[in-house]
Amino acid sequence: MPVVGRAARFGFSSRRREAVAQHVGAFVTTGLLLMLAFPRPGWGVLAYVALVPAGVAAARTRTWGRLFWTSAVVFALWWVWVLRWLSPVSLAAPPGLGVWLGMNTALGVLAAGVLFQKLRWPMAVALPLGWVGIEAVRSVWPAGGLSWFTLAHSQAVWAEGDVGRVVQAADLLGQHTVGLVVAAVNGALIDLLLRRKRARVSAAWAGLLFVAAWGYGQWRVSQWQDATTDGPTVAVVQTNVVPDNKVRRTPEQLVEDFRGLVELHTEAAGGGPTLVVWPETVVPYAINDAARATYEDGTVANLLAESALALVAREGVTTLAGASTATYGPGEPQRFNSAHFIGPDGSFAAEPYHKQHRVPMGEYVPGPGVVEALLERLQVWPGYSLTPGEGPVIYTLPGGHRVATPICYEDAMAGVCREMVYGPEGKRIDALINLTNDGWYPGLGMRRQHAALASLRCIENRVPMARSVNTGLSTFIDSVGRSHAQLPAYTDGTLTRTMRTDQRTTLYGAVGGWPWALFVLFGAGATVYAAVFGRPLAKHRIG
Repeated sequence: MPVVGRAARFGFSSRRREAVAQHVGAFVTTGLLLMLAFPRPGWGVLAYVALVPAGVAAARTRTWGRLFWTSAVVFALWWVWVLRWLSPVSLAAPPGLGVWLGMNTALGVLAAGVLFQKLRWPMAVALPLGWVGIEAVRSVWPAGGLSWFTLAHSQAVWAEGDVGRVVQAADLLGQHTVGLVVAAVNGALIDLLLRRKRARVSAAWAGLLFVAAWGYGQWRVSQWQDATTDGPTVAVVQTNVVPDNKVRRTPEQLVEDFRGLVELHTEAAGGGPTLVVWPETVVPYAINDAARATYEDGTVANLLAESALALVAREGVTTLAGASTATYGPGEPQRFNSAHFIGPDGSFAAEPYHKQHRVPMGEYVPGPGVVEALLERLQVWPGYSLTPGEGPVIYTLPGGHRVATPICYEDAMAGVCREMVYGPEGKRIDALINLTNDGWYPGLGMRRQHAALASLRCIENRVPMARSVNTGLSTFIDSVGRSHAQLPAYTDGTLTRTMRTDQRTTLYGAVGGWPWALFVLFGAGATVYAAVFGRPLAKHRIG
């Protein structure tokens, strides 16, 4: 069939206005399919076809500028919508991130189109290089990156007792290994649709990749029972305190919130756990010794800080408590978001872990000079900033099991959790204990998305995780990403479970993320080479 006929099958137009509409339609379709692939509803199978419309546009365009700006605009709006839950923390976050991430996504689409058209590489290769390469960059840069809504995230089945198979490949080279499989399948479908030469080779390559990933995942899941042993018995506490950035809670409300924590801690400790876990910042004041020494007797800060330690001592169970830390020295006092390891006698049994990666626009304002000053004006709480921690802290529980404590969205950051699990001596902990406060954010989808990201960290490192989350979702996730026992969102309660520790190590734990730096460099280099030295554009494509 002539090439012209193939293009005509898609109704492509050479008229500028119609071509713009076709570009926009392709990207809107991709955006809608991707949206459905993530929780909620979480129809992850759609991710395997979601990139096809955008990929066809990239393969048929003849105007790179049009391809870039139409995709940048559509995906900017897409990002604003899917990140709208950030607005209670910072009104600037959704539009600011939307513009930035929209341009990121557009660069990935552009790179795929350049590689396909100017080097004649199949989309089964070009699309993974463009799309997954951009995902790898934005997952780590800038400001620690944003790994939400990657292709791998769509495959993280997070349902009680359920688990995906392809997603198990994340323990090879991290989450982007999964994204590579998904993007390759999309690319092969594009090659078949366009009836490209050697399209069957593309389909065979993508099919083999998918089958290999699924088979590998089945094998890893089947190992779980024999590879795991009983570990610590952990009780997680889920409070249901919905904070408000616009209205500060009164002292009376803070005391009432703490009474709820007392009841929940008493219930959790009564089940005989090795460890009780409280959510992030459940105590709204610093509770370290230096801070408590500054509080005047009878103040709410003094009452809650002292009562928190007394509560642990009363029940006699080792506790990880979410609260801030304040330190004093030369210059301004420093404030940290911390996990405090409190022994059964109510005293601190180790140094607190300080959150390393703070939430931009929530816990600090990123950017130099003028940019920082502008963003500061858009803060809900101008002037509020926390100091970052310097590294992970490993805690040894009664019984000898070792744990580390990612705080809040650190369980969405692959590099942070890997650093906690693997040190120079190899795998050094038995479980991750996550303390989170998702109460700042509205809705249910964000909570399921956050939990799905946490399951990826369990798979990458082959460790279980306990999550204690204010307003939910609190759960236990095993080392293949399955959720065991969940507390519904916007309820309070406790869960207790004996976690299963996994003896297996992973390739990702050994090598980390540096292979993806090589992947990105190769993709970027190939795209630049194609743009400068590649063949002229094909004649038949979207106008």
